[in-house]
Amino acid sequence: MTSMREPIEPDDVYESVEWTTGRRLRRAADTLARGAGTASRTAVDATRTAKHYAGNAARYAREGATRAAAPGGAVDWTEERLTRALDEVSDRVPSRGERTDRAFDTARSTVVVGARRARKLLRG
Repeated sequence: MTSMREPIEPDDVYESVEWTTGRRLRRAADTLARGAGTASRTAVDATRTAKHYAGNAARYAREGATRAAAPGGAVDWTEERLTRALDEVSDRVPSRGERTDRAFDTARSTVVVGARRARKLLRG
């Protein structure tokens, strides 16, 4: 006899997977808001602290994006590795023809353009 189980709610799955920065900020703000009614914390203090956490999170994200887009950063590293992998695979393909060469050239071009766009997005 099979037992009937309750369906899993999407929120339950999401909450059990990962604590995102936004979720941490919301939880901190909720905690501060609950403490705002006590004598030790006012609503102004809670708001100030929540803004501080939000500012730090934004600053950290901005710094990470800047480092990734910098010369020698994650974008350059990924572009280099993908291009090298395409070159190695291209060299190992037997009986290469014009169509195969064009396909690999297109793939390399796509990697270069993608890296350029990633840098522009992360720097902008």
